Amino acid sequence: MTARPLARSLAPLPDESLPGFLLRLATRLGRSPSRLATLCGLTERSGRIPIGLLEELPGTTARAFAQAAGLSTAEAHELTLQRFTTAYPPLRAVHGVPQRTTVMLQAQWALDVSTRYCPPCLHGDASSIQRAFGGAFKLQWHLPVTFACPIHHRLLEAACPACRRPLNTATLDRLNLVGSPRASHLHALQCRNEVAPAGAGRPGSRHCGAWIDGRDVAGQSSETLVSRADLDRLLDVQRIIDHHLHHVPDTAAKYESSPPSYFTDLIMAAHVIRLSWPLGAHLLPSAPLQTLLDAHAAPLTALVRRQTTGGHQPRRTGARAAPTDTAQCAALLLAADTLIGESDPNLLREQAQPLMRAAYSSAPMYSGQISRSLDISPRLARALAIRSYGSHGHRSLRATGRKRGYSAQEVPAYLPRAWFDAYFDGFLDRIPQAHRPRARAVRRAASLRLAELACGAPWTECAEILGLPPGIAAKLLTILGARLDATRMWPDFELRVDRIADHLDTTDDRVNYANRRRRLATWHMPGPDWWALSDGIPRLTRLHQQGDPAIGTVLVWSEATRGEPVHSPLMRELRRRGGDCATLSLEAKHLQAEHLRGARLHLRQRLDTYACLLAAASDRGKVLQVSTDVVLASVETGTAPVPSAAR
Repeated sequence: MTARPLARSLAPLPDESLPGFLLRLATRLGRSPSRLATLCGLTERSGRIPIGLLEELPGTTARAFAQAAGLSTAEAHELTLQRFTTAYPPLRAVHGVPQRTTVMLQAQWALDVSTRYCPPCLHGDASSIQRAFGGAFKLQWHLPVTFACPIHHRLLEAACPACRRPLNTATLDRLNLVGSPRASHLHALQCRNEVAPAGAGRPGSRHCGAWIDGRDVAGQSSETLVSRADLDRLLDVQRIIDHHLHHVPDTAAKYESSPPSYFTDLIMAAHVIRLSWPLGAHLLPSAPLQTLLDAHAAPLTALVRRQTTGGHQPRRTGARAAPTDTAQCAALLLAADTLIGESDPNLLREQAQPLMRAAYSSAPMYSGQISRSLDISPRLARALAIRSYGSHGHRSLRATGRKRGYSAQEVPAYLPRAWFDAYFDGFLDRIPQAHRPRARAVRRAASLRLAELACGAPWTECAEILGLPPGIAAKLLTILGARLDATRMWPDFELRVDRIADHLDTTDDRVNYANRRRRLATWHMPGPDWWALSDGIPRLTRLHQQGDPAIGTVLVWSEATRGEPVHSPLMRELRRRGGDCATLSLEAKHLQAEHLRGARLHLRQRLDTYACLLAAASDRGKVLQVSTDVVLASVETGTAPVPSAAR
């Protein structure tokens, strides 16, 4: 596609938007925006200027437009919201889908075709170009999270001062990138809304024509709706938002999330605050701001909660959209930023839980849809996750966080002692004695949580993946969850498990424990192997003379699979047949004590070496046989291999 260069053009102003540039250039050339867009290759066959061009200019369109307007291709792309796609995730949800309707775009907090604006910015500076054609309509004004102008210390305007409607109102249910694009008599800074829209039998229309740069002032300006103190707070939030949009690292460090997570967290918090209103009123510092948000949230809350006759849910058109009114939007985002800005995970959870429970109680499906559609940070997910004694509620509200690089099959069924010592150091000491759980329970729960992070399944399903009875998970959630919730230690527990998960993500030599459990499900230690391993150790004559390799079987299986002897296949079979599990469990417990020495330590070293070699054979798909001569020689010379999970 090629286009003839225009006779005259303009240099884009800093941060200028494509529709704003077209309006200024049309004013300079004395043509309608529609004709100008046609000359620049921006219109469809119908003559409509697609609103999707605000998001991105396709390659051929960008080149044709740049050639006609005398711009570089880079300058053409800079007029679109593409520059914010990385920093602002909602734009990615609609990126490259120009046929989406305005309602869908607003519902996703992606963009608003009708721009907000700052009259002093549009009035421009003292240059002759800006005196004649106005200042820049800024790209960022199209983002719902932009509500103020820090340069002029004021809230943006959302509507024309005369007709009190957004600047780009749909005509005959159709939107153009520029309002009333065929009108050529209007200046770039005049409202193009049709006061009497054209229709069947009506050949013409009358346009509002009010100046929006401050020279025509009618009605109440948004800057008069809040006090100076409240405005300062709102401007602080706008500066934080601006910094995240432009990837400024110093302010991004305020939260434990990257800039993209900041916006998904902010939007999620805004949804929760609205759905639970007025519970979140305490997040705003003044009664006037609370009144502003109440004017927006109260009708939406009533709409969501109201049941129509016959049990059908009422239509919620616009319920997911950002507030149109600038001051209301500012109040909502201030409340949302206050919520997610809490650095203490326990305090964050204390503030977020009542809001999430109220939102989920009034509209469970709606809340679930929002939760699934936003990739919020693990930090906020943990705070919002609805639990009963540590168990998760609705599946979409589980705090699984980001997608993990390891699989649930690579999670040991019982957290290795080395991992527990490294990542849970001091954890139990912080819990009062009356509520302190056993380390064994925490190690079991940590493995279930690691599996949950990998696959997103509830703990009962994770237990089956790890080869554990589902009842184990249910019991842990009831007992351990209650104790950790009562002592406000559950967020700390999840944070420590998240660090283990981060370690697994970056580890190259992960073990497929599910494969080991599968291969060793029917394995039993041969009698001669047990005789060889228990022979020659003083004070273990009884174990040697019994000649029963059962203790060796359960301990080697436990070490190789990183499971517990009580859940070994042999122990399960004994329980099924009504055999003596107590004696075998006691023997295993004695040989798994933390501070072994003497004869038991010697035997345990042999069994661990045997297990390590057996696990290696399993991983390589070889026959499950181990040379006891190699085991004994390795232990005696101190060259026994170190199990991977203990490193």
